Amino acid sequence: MWIFVKMTNSGADPQMVSNSSGVFNKVPLIAAIVAVIGILITFGMAYGVHNVAAVSISEGRMVNGVREFELKAQQWEFEPRAIKVNRGENIMLTLQSEDITHGFAINELGINMDLPPGEKITRRVTIPADISEGTYAMYCTVFCGIGHPYMKAHLIIGEAGGGMTKYLPFASAALVVVVFGGFTAVARRWIR
Repeated sequence: MWIFVKMTNSGADPQMVSNSSGVFNKVPLIAAIVAVIGILITFGMAYGVHNVAAVSISEGRMVNGVREFELKAQQWEFEPRAIKVNRGENIMLTLQSEDITHGFAINELGINMDLPPGEKITRRVTIPADISEGTYAMYCTVFCGIGHPYMKAHLIIGEAGGGMTKYLPFASAALVVVVFGGFTAVARRWIR
């Protein structure tokens, strides 16, 4: 609530005037702006991190019992965007940065390495037999510009996890919007 003194021309005593509607009339507009920004950021993160359905999945090629993959890194993506392996398999990753120094990591497999531009880096790894089937993140670990947080790809072990799993980021974003909307409605009633 804002209180200010209103001077009158009649020479009478100043009057105290209350204006309680100024800021609060803008609550729906502020809430809408915050909701739109939140949706864009949340859906952007969900798309950058979890969107496996819209990419082609490489199964590599088998050479002498080793599944081989060639991955290329460039601002701000890996190609291919997803690779599929099975538990217990031996895999060979050949990585190359096409432009600047990038990083490459898969936490669950203990991989974290730099990719200098133009150099081919090879890493052989065995997928643990006891690792859970599902989708794991492969991501850049060297800051490479504004798109760095979205420079991710997917390692799919076994089946890609169907059902609601691929919709969880979007469902959680929608839940945040609903909760924020409910909070705004309750706060608006409380203010009145």
